[in-house]
Amino acid sequence: MRTLKWLGGTVLVLVVLFSLTLLFGLNLLKGPITRAISKATERELVIERLSPVWSWVHPRIRAEGVSFANADWGKADYLLSADAIEASISVLPLFAGRVVLPEVHLQGAELSLEQDAEGRKNWVLKEDPEPKEESRIVIELLTLDAGWLAYADESRDIDLTADLETDADGVNFAVQGKYNGMPLKASGHGGPVLSIRDETTPYPLRSDAKIGETSLKIAGTITGIVGFKAFDLKIEKLCGKSLDDLYHIINVAFPATSPYTTTGRLVRDGKVIRYEKFNARIGESDLAGTLQVDTSGERPMMTADINARVLNIVDLGPLVGTDKPGQKSGVLPDAPFDSSRWGSVNADVKIRAGTIKRPQQLPLQHLNTRIVMRDKVLSLEPLEFGIAGGKLAGTVRLDGRQEPIKSDLRMDVNGLKLAQLFPTIEKSKASVGDVTGTIELAGTGSSVAKMLGSANGKIGVFMDGGEVSKFLMNAVAIDLWGLAKTKLEGDDNVEIRCAIADFGVKDGVMKANAIVFDTKVVNVGGDGTINLKDEQMDLKINPDPKDRSVASLNSPLHIRGTFSEPKVSVDMKRIATKGVGAVAMGIINPLLAILPLLNEGGGKDSNCAALITAATSSDRSAAAGGTGKRPPSKSAR
Repeated sequence: MRTLKWLGGTVLVLVVLFSLTLLFGLNLLKGPITRAISKATERELVIERLSPVWSWVHPRIRAEGVSFANADWGKADYLLSADAIEASISVLPLFAGRVVLPEVHLQGAELSLEQDAEGRKNWVLKEDPEPKEESRIVIELLTLDAGWLAYADESRDIDLTADLETDADGVNFAVQGKYNGMPLKASGHGGPVLSIRDETTPYPLRSDAKIGETSLKIAGTITGIVGFKAFDLKIEKLCGKSLDDLYHIINVAFPATSPYTTTGRLVRDGKVIRYEKFNARIGESDLAGTLQVDTSGERPMMTADINARVLNIVDLGPLVGTDKPGQKSGVLPDAPFDSSRWGSVNADVKIRAGTIKRPQQLPLQHLNTRIVMRDKVLSLEPLEFGIAGGKLAGTVRLDGRQEPIKSDLRMDVNGLKLAQLFPTIEKSKASVGDVTGTIELAGTGSSVAKMLGSANGKIGVFMDGGEVSKFLMNAVAIDLWGLAKTKLEGDDNVEIRCAIADFGVKDGVMKANAIVFDTKVVNVGGDGTINLKDEQMDLKINPDPKDRSVASLNSPLHIRGTFSEPKVSVDMKRIATKGVGAVAMGIINPLLAILPLLNEGGGKDSNCAALITAATSSDRSAAAGGTGKRPPSKSAR
């Protein structure tokens, strides 16, 4: 608590007078003391009785019926009132201009601390424009038998009261009120004395607290009670509905999560705070690691190394902006990111997950990522998922320095196993082949849905060789005879010559450059659009069975509707689509994503490269013959 240096000087003179006065005449000084301090502070000090207390070591005084007026703008009647205050005084420091009180004991004390919206503090008696000097009044130990403490900060919506009472082992406390507008309730026990100036002796403390939806149970020590310069606390339990609620408590941004509970050791050493060897349960995910915050810079720097023994993919929902189940009708995550908090912290957090709990239809296997926050720019570099026996690896960058948030996504698709891509489809389990591709998107928006709905870029995957179930191919072609024959004779795999899905993306609309699936049983071609803004699709799949069975309907399939409720229908108007896979690729737009990958892979001898070459040649011949077809694109050439 800050005290005016001139007030300290006044008290110093009075104490010196007291030390030179016979103890039995001490009460005669009550009037001069109260008048001098009241005049100097412009606040009334009342002492009903002032008397000496016998002590072998230091002179000791007892003041009864003490009250000290509050600031004129304060809400409480008094800054301090007490039934009695006893204080011992060291004589020798008085000659050096310092008032050292080895012990101050309070009886029935009530202290009301207030800070208003303008930042004025009622315990600062007068603003001093001169450089602050070390206080000349020192309280070494503070004890009490019962007391009441209030603290209110209008600018931060804090209003707390604490009841204090001593027992044989120390001080019991019970706190209630509100903190940052959230209800707060806490109780606990501290040591028998409060070492105000001691910065080397740990002070024992244990407490249970609840702030809003966040609960905390701790036990340990605090060293340097003024300013919490060091502490060593066992977090016996910290739990809440979401980690981002901690922002309202410690002013450091954490991501939104599922409900969590965690235990660990919280240590402060100077400017560095570490949460060591913690275990955390977030939803059904099981995490462990160490987290550190360095407060020495312009903004806190958070570093962490986290290992997820088990990661439930559902718990990633809030982290990527997904609403709680039942709160939205769409599929794409549309809960907004709050980039206003990103400036509260820089971060470098590594997360690894070896075991992933997931829906059966989502073939994820592991996660490895590094989350970096620098000056409101959030990056995942790298972001790597194990999926379907292969991996998706790349970077995600969200720039929160502008509104709306600017996003960039670059991901490579490597070695996805065809059989594992559709784990719930029985007939796909015997399929073989590796899927490769790339995703490059850039957009803006405050949520994943808005970013994708404004995106520009390209998406493409291909499979150059492999095998797939003959039954599945006949089903796509609606080849009734082929299906019946396969059922009777048994299913076999057929060779996949080439499979391509290539889309250009503009303003959130994916337009097919090519959808081709070429096998020995059927060629499949397609076109259409996928609208990421309104989550609608309109795709047409054209099967061309190579077995000209009369039982084959040879009809296009239409895939329309929303992402959540797609509808597949058959066009009963039979269309001959001979060579649709090859011919389509001869007349389509440039294969924005696929061709660079084929070129990088030396694809001259690949099935896909051969198919594109054949299609291009066929298209050129048709154009030269006056068929009216447009010439192939430059990239197809």
